[in-house]
Amino acid sequence: MRRGIPVLVLTLLTAACSGAPPAALGPTGESGAQALAACPDTPNCVHTGLRHPDGTQGLVLAEDWPDRPEAALDAIAEALEAMPRTEVVEREGRYLRAEATSRIFRFVDDVEVHLAMDGQVVVRSASRVGRSDMGVNAERVAELRGALERSGVVWSVP
Repeated sequence: MRRGIPVLVLTLLTAACSGAPPAALGPTGESGAQALAACPDTPNCVHTGLRHPDGTQGLVLAEDWPDRPEAALDAIAEALEAMPRTEVVEREGRYLRAEATSRIFRFVDDVEVHLAMDGQVVVRSASRVGRSDMGVNAERVAELRGALERSGVVWSVP
């Protein structure tokens, strides 16, 4: 019986790490940077449109892409799904959402992308649970930015 308690606790903790997607996910109905919800007041979220945290670069579609939002989202989805343990789970109009799952504890982060009408590519990557992510979301957004720049889909805006 004693051996079963740690296994039960670990199972419950691991199951709790994924959690349900937060209600605040999805397009806000606003445009530009406000197209996705602002980050909470915790260091486990990156938002390129609102430049959160300070120093985060914005992204805009390269000149060949603004008139082809479907093709741009296809390229973004492909770049996201090339990342380990990342899967696009929702796509509608100019919006997509992916879930990235950590290897060991199975924490789930939500990665949202919205193509604003002004050509801005708004990316928000946030942990579902906890306060700190040890820089994982910032690294993910930087990796996505690099992949999209190399493929000619976006330009970074300082």
